[in-house]
Amino acid sequence: MTPPRSRTAALLAVAVGVWVLGDLVRAWAPSLITIFGQAASTPPELMGAYALGCAAVGVAAAFLVRRRAAGAAWVALGVALVCRVALQLTDGGQPQLLVASLGLAAGITWLSLTATTSGDVLVVGVAMGTALGTVTHAALGTWGAVWRDDGWAWVLLVAQVVGAALAWRAARGHRPQPVAARTAWLVMPGLLLGGLVFANAGRASAAAGTAGLVVIALAAVASVATATLRPPRTATWAAAAVLAGATALALLVTADVGGVPAVSPTWTLVAYALGMPALTLLWAASDHGRPARAATLALGGLVWVVLLFVYYAGYDLGYRADLVVVLAAAVLGVVASAGVPAATEGTGPVAVQPALLGVAAVLAAVVAWGGPAMTVTALDLEAETDPTPESGLRVSAYNVRMGYGMDGTFRPDLVAETLHGSDVALLSEVDRGWYLNGGQDELAILERMLRREAVFAPAADPVWGDAVLTDLPVREVVGTPLPSHGAVTGAQALSVRLDAGGTSTWFVSTHLQPHDGDEGVDAQTADLVEMLHDRLADGHPLVLGGDLNTQPGSSAFLQLTGLGLVDALDGAGPTSPADRPTARIDHLLTTPDLVASSPTVGGSQASDHLPISVTLTPRD
Repeated sequence: MTPPRSRTAALLAVAVGVWVLGDLVRAWAPSLITIFGQAASTPPELMGAYALGCAAVGVAAAFLVRRRAAGAAWVALGVALVCRVALQLTDGGQPQLLVASLGLAAGITWLSLTATTSGDVLVVGVAMGTALGTVTHAALGTWGAVWRDDGWAWVLLVAQVVGAALAWRAARGHRPQPVAARTAWLVMPGLLLGGLVFANAGRASAAAGTAGLVVIALAAVASVATATLRPPRTATWAAAAVLAGATALALLVTADVGGVPAVSPTWTLVAYALGMPALTLLWAASDHGRPARAATLALGGLVWVVLLFVYYAGYDLGYRADLVVVLAAAVLGVVASAGVPAATEGTGPVAVQPALLGVAAVLAAVVAWGGPAMTVTALDLEAETDPTPESGLRVSAYNVRMGYGMDGTFRPDLVAETLHGSDVALLSEVDRGWYLNGGQDELAILERMLRREAVFAPAADPVWGDAVLTDLPVREVVGTPLPSHGAVTGAQALSVRLDAGGTSTWFVSTHLQPHDGDEGVDAQTADLVEMLHDRLADGHPLVLGGDLNTQPGSSAFLQLTGLGLVDALDGAGPTSPADRPTARIDHLLTTPDLVASSPTVGGSQASDHLPISVTLTPRD
């Protein structure tokens, strides 16, 4: 029989390993897009092949070392930890991509071997590791530790390394025991569901702010409790229904909120409260039948990669990717529930004291509520403030590319530094929780760092779109979806009326989407012009800004100037791509009752576009 001490150590090892694997994925997925993908210039099929190759290394390694699984598992975990530490020291680019890819392959290898050596603690350990990652990510205000170089990041990294070391020292004597093959197959697809939705603090933050972080942290702790159970057949099928329903609720249900359509309403937090506990209950229930082999879980890792790409490819190919995830949740529930006995024992091989879970729940709620204010602090740039600032309103437009710079690192601090001198910022490609981008709520981070409020409007889905960031009083908000006209990525125009120095002014933030890979935005521009007629009808000044994917003098651009709008950046240089700009496709246009001065194209490499800004004053 396995001694309790070594079983606890094995449980700790699984929890820490899953926590580390989550951090590695948080760096690997965006590195795949921004570094290997080279700003969408790499064919998606080549990117998919590379991603599958990373997972396939885990399959091959798990198969080759299966006869020495226990020792090899510790080696693989060590490699994953070394890669995690190395990521903390890299500055992006190819080293980041290679280290993250090696770490991912090592992590999948480790988890696959663990399924055969620590199967008695696997489900609870995976639930604990997921909870650790979710709660700490919420406490960091969704600014992932792997992208930070502050004390908080190093404290968490030291906790991971020390936890793994303590587990290694104490795990001797743990008797190898495989998990069921059915469970091994479902672990990685289940982790994908968690990353996309139920363990995604970024999405929860987008839905309900800090309250969303608290709910998802409490649900993560509750999922550890359900992972210890062995439910009967009826309860398992109920959990399967809850999982599919919660996935549909989180991804498919939207509403008009505050004048902006297609927003995830606050009450969808019900999905985040129920989804992860239902998932871990299904993992626990599926642990019956023939034992897993070394490569079983790794093969599930291939499914993880395929589903990840099938989901996000929908934004490039134009199909309903969210329905794919709902279907995957339903299939996972059916597979987990199939063959579950009518009556089983109430608990599995690992029990967790209710009092301990209660303490953990309180602690999780406290750090999720108060942590962001401590870990994402306002910029201190007073010393850099111009002692003779210009009069007028400084307005910027910036395609922030989900917060990822030309080096492939997530640097919201650099974005905030770029925007701190602006009274109004019109932002494009704002990400509020895409798993492919690391699950960060970029807009909430910028709000905290700049002490400003933002109005967000979804475009591609409820957590990706455009925003207006300002500290001026908001008087009215109108969100207008724009027809795609063949473009696969959604577009909208967000109109926000602000009280700007006593003058009520419309600010319109948009990101036009070409349908043919080049400019190709004429039809969408015509829809934008029709909407602008409505805004201009009330006689207020208007500012239009964003990534319009068209250059001065083009037919689309002439439609806007034909409406009476003036190019506020007339004569300014190109804005894209940021490292070697050749085209000005980012614009600020105004009504003639505003006078533009000091047009600027910035030099920040915090995105693949350059920021633009101008000072506006009322015309006498």
